[in-house]
Amino acid sequence: MTVKRATYGLIFLFLTLASQALCQVVPADLAAKVEAYVQPYVAGNNFSGAILISAKGKILFEKAYGMANYELAVPNSPQTRFHIASISKSFTAAAILLLQQRGLLSVNDPLAKFIPDYPNGDKITVHHLLTHTSGIPNVNNFPEYAERSKTRLTLAQVIQMFKDKPLEFAPGARFSYSNSNYNLLAFIIEKVAGNGYGDFLKQNIFVPLAMTDTGNDDGSDALIPSRASGYVPAGMRDVENAPYLNWSIKTGNGSLYSTVEDLYKWDRALYTGKLLDAGTREKLFTDYGGFGYGWFVRKHFNRRVTAINGRSPGFTSSLERFIDDDISIILAANTYSGLTQSMADDLAAIVFNEKYESPHPPVALNPAVLDNYVGQYQFGQDFTYNPGVLVTVERSSDGLRMNSAGTVTYLLPQSTTTFKDRLYGGTVTFGPANGKAEQLTWAFGPEFVAKRRK
Repeated sequence: MTVKRATYGLIFLFLTLASQALCQVVPADLAAKVEAYVQPYVAGNNFSGAILISAKGKILFEKAYGMANYELAVPNSPQTRFHIASISKSFTAAAILLLQQRGLLSVNDPLAKFIPDYPNGDKITVHHLLTHTSGIPNVNNFPEYAERSKTRLTLAQVIQMFKDKPLEFAPGARFSYSNSNYNLLAFIIEKVAGNGYGDFLKQNIFVPLAMTDTGNDDGSDALIPSRASGYVPAGMRDVENAPYLNWSIKTGNGSLYSTVEDLYKWDRALYTGKLLDAGTREKLFTDYGGFGYGWFVRKHFNRRVTAINGRSPGFTSSLERFIDDDISIILAANTYSGLTQSMADDLAAIVFNEKYESPHPPVALNPAVLDNYVGQYQFGQDFTYNPGVLVTVERSSDGLRMNSAGTVTYLLPQSTTTFKDRLYGGTVTFGPANGKAEQLTWAFGPEFVAKRRK
């Protein structure tokens, strides 16, 4: 009896210390702070979705906002199924390692082992595909992608779109994010496992982890219960239906749908050996120059974090795992506003009592000020997203909009010279402060300058 009492006492002490440690990290008024932060995004129709925050196996905050379907007035809930875009890559990478764990392939295998006639397939390995170091160009960047994405495609047809394109660099030379890599990994999964990508994930990941609301959208137009419709920004505060996308073109790199609650189950499983053994999980999160296998690996607030976010027409998502603290930030949204891309980082800042920038409602500006910014501006060759592109800034009925290579985004004024780009989430600053602007700076972390041309 004495031994039992001592054991229970140690357990109680451990739980008490763990609870105290958790309280030291997470603010007591977490829910109030999250609500205050999120509401301006909701009010501006820039966030519609669900949020889940957890610490040490305990859900601290869980709430849904906005509409799963605006036309039918169906609200979102924590059980709403959202397309999770590139968070899908974390599952694809795990499936590859699961096959390696079973001795069915190796990450050192050349691509030629699975597609014998793939150009340079003897030089490209599964490891290169997992870490975006293969040199294979990103299929999303091809001119024909938009049209092809409207039709259901097999993986072989998707691969054919980039198979004969020249490599951008020698395999292993550097990192360059390319969705094509994960199309190829899905193909390898199918070839090795002998069944479809979605079927393999369901049988070997979703069912064992009781992820009953997660699946693969194979583009067959099958009904998916409780699935949210996707929306994109329209004007200064409205939304409209996202362009049609057949999700088959994203098989392996962004074709999955899930809920915040199922993603929480995924987070918990990655701390245990239920799916992958400890050595295999370590490979999943090894830092290969900022990217592991399906995850970005970095430091944030001087804490180790493995993270992946997603962005596809109508949807955004984020999963940040502070692995030493056992704290997770999970977000899934059916609004394609770039303003929400910083939300997961900001929510993490709230959890850790770090600094973050609260969203500001647009300020009112004199129309004469807006007129000074109207014109055409051209970026230099250093503009990562579209070197040398010409953008047009023009007046709309209620403010300014910017046309970049046919894509229109509305600019939400934050001050006399600074605006938030509603579609991509960047900051646009015009200069000089007085008179007709001579240039604009578009910042997404790094800053890019465009000079006035007209």
